[in-house]
Amino acid sequence: MQEVMEKMLNNLGMSDSLNKPDPLPCEYCGKDRPQTLIKHPFKDEMRWVTCACECMIERNKQFEREQEAHRKRIKIEKALKLSSSMEDIKAMNFENYQIRKGAESSYKEVWSAIENFEERGKLGILIFGETGNGKSHLTAAGGNKLISKGNSVIYITEKDLLSRLQATKNFNNSESFHEIMSACLEADLLIWDDFMSSQRLTNEEKDWIFQIINGRERGDRPIWATSNLTPEEFESDEIAYKLDDKGRTWWRIIGNMNCVYNRASNYRKAKAMARVLGITVEEYENGVR
Repeated sequence: MQEVMEKMLNNLGMSDSLNKPDPLPCEYCGKDRPQTLIKHPFKDEMRWVTCACECMIERNKQFEREQEAHRKRIKIEKALKLSSSMEDIKAMNFENYQIRKGAESSYKEVWSAIENFEERGKLGILIFGETGNGKSHLTAAGGNKLISKGNSVIYITEKDLLSRLQATKNFNNSESFHEIMSACLEADLLIWDDFMSSQRLTNEEKDWIFQIINGRERGDRPIWATSNLTPEEFESDEIAYKLDDKGRTWWRIIGNMNCVYNRASNYRKAKAMARVLGITVEEYENGVR
């Protein structure tokens, strides 16, 4: 056995004698590879070892970086495939996002989550408020920013998520339950749009929601959620116990998210009413009639 180990050490570059061996040229740059003395693992003596030169080390590091980048690209593509309305989501960025009165705290929180994404771990965001006030655009813009930094992001509406999980029961469905659930658990960020929008949830759907929330908590991965809840609904027992009769899912969500009330008004309504009145959106929101 020792002879086999000795042969392996020689093949790895250790000298088979106490004498310093002739230098070996690097196969890439041609320069002599560095040599150093180390203690022999089986004998009480020092032996010369030929080491990798700097260019060999850098090549190995570059290979590892390329492999990691490749793994990230696959993960990102897998996440994007699951996302809802991909073309609409790609068009949502900070360049075409307008910070409206009442949305300042939401905007600040999303940017903080972007800039401190690694440090925050599982700490996510729950932005709630009136429908049409820019919550979806803001979180999608944040998700696109993180994708540009190499993170995998899934953006999905609650309705789409639950319907696609239900559809996996169909034997000829193109997506499997495992594929959808794994993507939701493994993506660097899950953006859950219209969270808690489902009027009636089956016990099975409640279990799916818990699996995703619990799995991402255990994996130290965040969820950014948007919801049309009012402040009164947010504080109500009805919401707390909607996902299970003990409230464990709701309080797990709240415990892992910075919750922000977006006070901005319904921009879609403002646009429609401004057109009717023949004024600008800004004029309508400032009370001009």
